[in-house]
Amino acid sequence: MLRLGTSVIAVSVDPYHRAAVAYGQDESVAIADLFVEQVLKPISPRAEFRRRSDLQWLIYLPPADGDDDARGRNALIDAARTKLGAHTVSAGDRSWFLDVCMGVAVGDDLAGTENDDDLIRHADAALCMALDQRVAVVFARPNMRRRIRAEVDLAGWLTRSVERDFSVFYQPIVAVEDRRVVGYESLLRWHTESGVLAPDSFLAVAEGISLLAPIGRHAIGEAIRDLAGGITQASGPDTFVSINLSGQQLWDNGIVAYVGGLIAEHDLDPSRVWVEVREDQAIRVDSSAARAIDSLHDLGCTICIDDLGAGFSALRYVRDLPVDVLKVDRTLIAQLGDSASDRAVVRAIGEMAAATGVRMVAEGIESEDMVPMLEEFGFDYAQGYLFGRPEPLEELFGTQ
Repeated sequence: MLRLGTSVIAVSVDPYHRAAVAYGQDESVAIADLFVEQVLKPISPRAEFRRRSDLQWLIYLPPADGDDDARGRNALIDAARTKLGAHTVSAGDRSWFLDVCMGVAVGDDLAGTENDDDLIRHADAALCMALDQRVAVVFARPNMRRRIRAEVDLAGWLTRSVERDFSVFYQPIVAVEDRRVVGYESLLRWHTESGVLAPDSFLAVAEGISLLAPIGRHAIGEAIRDLAGGITQASGPDTFVSINLSGQQLWDNGIVAYVGGLIAEHDLDPSRVWVEVREDQAIRVDSSAARAIDSLHDLGCTICIDDLGAGFSALRYVRDLPVDVLKVDRTLIAQLGDSASDRAVVRAIGEMAAATGVRMVAEGIESEDMVPMLEEFGFDYAQGYLFGRPEPLEELFGTQ
């Protein structure tokens, strides 16, 4: 049985191997030893340090025995919370830089934890989250292990899936002035034994295990083939389809040639292919991804920034990237009737779009009372359940 007050900290020194690259493996191990001796051990002398590998430790904090122990234990936990992460350690006239990641499991915060091994697994789960989020410290919560187990299971299912398990659904995009359908957003779906899953359920895991590129290419190919076939036949030769590209896909050296090859193969006007890049991806775009966006624009594709206003809204990318369309996030649209600040933000976006010749799409339109505001704020297009839910091609047009 775990005693009350017990805590464990899982420590990974140089988790991204920058010190190993800069100083060499042997020297980085020696530097890690210095970090433990100079920084960690003095904080709480009663803590037990257990080495797991060259660059990993477990720190075992037994229940406090008196006020001094309690202060030492709490000092180490507080240091993990506020101070530890990136460090310089010294010996003689030399100093070295180190990254450090930690997962902290405080037994009193984790109901149902029965023994030391259980607490260590909680600390390891928190360390996994810290590494995944690229932050210095994460404190364990009861659901973390379940979440990581679910992600591991999901990764296994993804690796066993084949192309036929994935399909593309389409959601209409309409012109605000007359509600005419002008295009469709292509949305990837994964067909599992548990049901049909939307991208939010699996794309992050797919990206983490390097499956996003092949899955994404499959979706792009299906969308462009459908544009050339059933969509053009049903909706006309001016209809567009939007495809979503993540940062990882933009870093794929062959993505421009792949999209261009499909457009040429089906003899399509490239402007009918909208390339959507999420705002949080656009704001972090590096030179290789920017070149891909530029090249897709040069190819004739329409470049669209998706989820504008979801949390970043640094509009410098409208200046730095060849942006043709801005899709304003549903969270901003939903508050237009109630929030003066959101109205001011959307009005400013609309004025900027009008001044630069950029078109605007309103996302998440679900009711008729939202429509009059779209014209007021200068939106060209709208998308949402009011105009249609995502559906497979055969259901969208009643074909087989």
